[in-house]
Order: sequence, then C-alpha cells, then structure tokens
Amino acid sequence: MSKPFLSKFQLLVSALWDAGRCAVPAAGLIFAAPVHALAPAPETGVCSLENAIPATVAAVDDDFDLLLDDGRRAALSGLEFPPPPVQNASDLRARARKRLSDWLAGRDVFLGAFSGSSDRWGRVPARVFAAQGEKSDAPLVSVGAAMLEEGLARFRPDPSAAPCARDYLAAEAPARATGRGLWADPALRAIDAAAKGAGAALLQRGGMAVVEGKIASVGESRGAIYLNFGEKRAEDFAVVISRRNLAMFRESGIEPRTLIGRRARVRGLIETGLGPRMEISAPAEIEILEDPRP
Repeated sequence: MSKPFLSKFQLLVSALWDAGRCAVPAAGLIFAAPVHALAPAPETGVCSLENAIPATVAAVDDDFDLLLDDGRRAALSGLEFPPPPVQNASDLRARARKRLSDWLAGRDVFLGAFSGSSDRWGRVPARVFAAQGEKSDAPLVSVGAAMLEEGLARFRPDPSAAPCARDYLAAEAPARATGRGLWADPALRAIDAAAKGAGAALLQRGGMAVVEGKIASVGESRGAIYLNFGEKRAEDFAVVISRRNLAMFRESGIEPRTLIGRRARVRGLIETGLGPRMEISAPAEIEILEDPRP
C-alpha cells in the first residue's frame, strides 16, 4: 500500500519497520519521552536530513559513541555529556547514557554531516536523527536536540555542529533556564562572571565552562581582541579572539569592538596562565544575549 503523504525519509523508516529493523530492541522496554515534543527534522537546508545516510546502531559505549553494525564509530557532534560523578553525587552521566542506549541501540538512524575522516580516537563526528516513538510513521527528530532539551547534555560548539548552533541552543535554553538535568549541578551550570569570587572559581576549575556576563571593556593587542568582563585584568574573566579569526565573527554579524555594555554567554576551555581567560575561535562559541539599551 502506498503512503503518498509520507516523506522519503519516513517511507524508508516505514520500510525498515516493516522489515523488523526498527522494532523495539527488548520486550517491555519503554522509551523515555522528551519533555516537549520535538519538531520533525527538516529534510532540506541547514542542519537537516539532506544528504543524511542510514545506519544501524549496534550499541552505545561508555563514552557515548555510537558503535555502528558495520564497525564504524560515530560521535554525536555538538554535545558535551555529564562528567563522571564525584562521591555522593547523582550519576547523571549514567542516566544520559541509558537514555541514549534505550533509544538508539539496535535501531536504524540517519547520520548527517557524516564524512569519511575520523578523529584521533577513530570516531567520525555526525549529526544523528532517529524516529521519535514506536510507530512506523513516527517523525525523525534530532537526537542532539532531544538530549539538550532534556538537560542530559550541553551544547559544545564543535566545527561540525556549527550549522546546528542556533537550533541546538534553542533546544538547550529551557533546560538551562529551569535548571533541568545537568543544569541543576552548580559545577555545570553557567557561571556569572560578575559574581563575587567568579574569577577565582574559574581559575580553580579550568576545563570546559559556560560563562555569561556584561562586557565591561574591549582591549586590543597586535594579535588579538580582548572582551573584558571586569576591570581587574589578572582576576576578572576575559574572552580572547585572535585577529586571524575576526573576519569570521564579522561575517556572522559580531563586531567585537561594539560589544561594550552588552551581555554575552560564551563556552569553551578556561585558560589560567594570565588570569581566567577563554579563547574562542568561532561565532558558535558566543551568544549575544541582549541589544544595547538606547
């Protein structure tokens, strides 16, 4: 029987379902529902199913990599998962992995932006789309957006995820605003650069962080632009943008010199050599949170 109102991707999912390749992996297994129903993934355009290829997930390993049944290993681009728990902390990492494994292990998915080149760990970054629900005509949704929306991951501005930055940040926003999932953990939620002791806390923490606050001033050197979130250079947080990357920011509508007085959210690695700093190299690593007041 033909299904004229289904997309070509839904038709393929339906065919795989009929063949038994999209069946529930284990009897009695119930998939956790997303907090809100996600919109179906677009078939064309930026961050879409266009040129996505089908694959079957054999398992999800402890590092959240997808082990495909043909021996390849795919990494979910744009997602930073919870770290291993410290003593007496809830194991959100195990919860996130279970959610991903329950949803994807033994099922067919579509891989977008899936190239033949792998990273040094043998993984190929990919955007992953999977059926939401157990019906043969269930819509394909972004797995990354679902994990972000549920607070089981933070957006990580990988180069391969840059086209999805706007969509991923929108999916992350409700969880971040309400303290859902990992955003309930003080060690993972966004740091207010103006809070007392924020600079010292960033120096102690290091590693990946999300920081937000008002840009107090903009400094310049021969090789870089500095977005200063405070007046004390050695103590307050600052963002560094190499001059060789300025054109990329300007093309996206971000002119660093005009950001004084604006609130921004940045994410990346904290450097501690000359005070708490973060070098950003792509527009996806900074969000301008409000327009300048008249």
